[in-house]
Formats: sequence, C-alpha cells, structure tokens
Amino acid sequence: MVLTIILGVLFTILGFVFASFFGVVISRVPNGESIVRPASHCDSCGHTLKWYENIPILSFIFLRGKCKECGAKIPVFFFIYEILGGLFICLAYVQFGLSINFLFASLIVLILLLIGGYDYKTNTILDIFWIIFLALTIGFDVYRIVVLGYVWWHFLVGAGALGGFFLLLKVVFYLIKKEDVLGTGDVIFMAVAGLLLGYKTILIAVLVASILGCIIELSLIAAKKKDKESPIPFCPYLALGVFVAMVYGESIINLVIGG
Repeated sequence: MVLTIILGVLFTILGFVFASFFGVVISRVPNGESIVRPASHCDSCGHTLKWYENIPILSFIFLRGKCKECGAKIPVFFFIYEILGGLFICLAYVQFGLSINFLFASLIVLILLLIGGYDYKTNTILDIFWIIFLALTIGFDVYRIVVLGYVWWHFLVGAGALGGFFLLLKVVFYLIKKEDVLGTGDVIFMAVAGLLLGYKTILIAVLVASILGCIIELSLIAAKKKDKESPIPFCPYLALGVFVAMVYGESIINLVIGG
C-alpha cells in the first residue's frame, strides 16, 4: 500500500514535469525557436529563470503568477496545463496500476496532452505528433490483441467510424460555410483515436469532448475571454474525451450494462 502511494506520487510528479516541458514546446516551436536554448526566461523582460522559479506548479504559486523582475503575468494556461499533466498520469495509474496497460496508457496520455495543448494555443497539429500517437496506438492494440485477447476488428471499426464521422462533418461544414471548420489534422487525430478505443467506447469520447467543449467555450465567451467568432480548437476537448474513454471507457460500459 505504501509503495503504491509512493509510486503514484512519483508518477504524478513526472506528469507535472512533462507538462512543464511541453509548455516550452508549445511556446517556442510555433515561433521557430529552439526548445533547448536559451534557458527558460520571461517573455516580457528576458529575465532568465532561476531553478526555484522553474518548478512545475509551485513556482507559479510562489510567484503569484507574475515575473519576479518585471511583474508581467505568467499565462494561467500553463499552470492549469501542468496540473492536468500530473492529474492524468495519476488517474491512469490508479486505474491500471503498475502494468503494461499503464505504460502504454501513460505514454498515450502524454502525447494527447501535447496534441491538445499545442492545438489549443496554435490551432494546428504537427504531423510528428499524430505519427507518434499512431505508433503508440498500434503498439497498444497489438499488445491487447495478442496478449489480452481483444478482437482486432473492433479497433478497425472504431477507426473507420470515428474518422469517417469527422470527415463527413468536415465536408458538411465546408459545403455550408465554404471554409474548413474542421482541419485535416482533426480528422486524422480522431481516426487514430478510434483505432485506439475500438468501436465500443468512441461514443464516450465524443460525448465527453462535446460536453466539456460547450461548457468551457461558453464560459470563456461569457467571461469575455474570447470572441464568439474566434475559432474553436476541437482537439483539446477531443483529447480529453479520448483520455476518459481510454482509461474509464470499459468501466463506464460495464457500469451501464450492469445497471
């Protein structure tokens, strides 16, 4: 029991650390900057952060969300993003324990976190992200089919159903609005998500993504944090939905069937 708690804490901290690093990727890569040099610094005044100013979660709290030198606000997005990184890894560990399932799930959680965060800030998905997502998904599917006895065609149906549905939405929106409301990256992402989830839990992913997306986007508009005409990033909410379906999908289905 004690070892389980210790491992849970360690994995959660790793989630915080990875999310913090992904924050650097999200901030720098779109601008063509290196993720290695220069060292972490304030974007407003260039102040190089000391080690104690660069601790995930804690530094934001101790600095009260502001640069120590110039007082510029640190985007709260990255604070929430780091919390989510640790929380998601923790939840995956609680659900799967120390297992091969947890290994695959945690790696997939991390790439989902990166895809969702990057799309939220840039409205794009880099090809390398969904390629990594695809590679991890194929590895997880092969393990579940060969070792755990899952039915292989369930995953293919999931990919076709989810990818096909979003492709249809992309075409319909284009015919109606004469613009790409859904990007090609969104369609590819959901096809890979369907390959990961199989057909049984894809509906859970879509429902969770839709509900969270509506709540968060309407809240931001109500708080005047964004305009009604601003583009809505789909992938962050889809990534959250995929996470819930991957980690809790089978449990939810069993609960519904059992109820």
